[in-house]
Amino acid sequence: MPSNALLAALLLAANTVVADTWQMETFEYMDDQKIVVYVSESDIAANPEWQPEEGAPPLTIGRLLEIVRISTATDPRLGEARISEIKLKQISHHEKQHRWYYLVKLKSGNGGRNAWHYIAVLLNGKVVQAIAEPLPIK
Repeated sequence: MPSNALLAALLLAANTVVADTWQMETFEYMDDQKIVVYVSESDIAANPEWQPEEGAPPLTIGRLLEIVRISTATDPRLGEARISEIKLKQISHHEKQHRWYYLVKLKSGNGGRNAWHYIAVLLNGKVVQAIAEPLPIK
């Protein structure tokens, strides 16, 4: 039977792993479309602080465009996608820590119909998951 100290160490380690892998949901809206951005606490901690009053963000638009181009190149649905909107947003519940990210809206044509796709990029250049959530039927 493990000692109390060993048991406590195992529980602490397990909680650390769970906290690190837990994905926080941030909700945003673009053109009446609800977007859910998933980001882990460790990714938020690794994201540099930025305050608009102190100058340009650490991730330039030029570098953001390069990251989006690389991200879309590997996804066949996004091969022909074009950027239609970019927003610089604060990460919800981390405003006092000055944590921000870019939310990028892409448009692709699919058989004559437009499809919208979203990419979220932290200010350290890491791409995190962003999903359009269907709006409820009223």
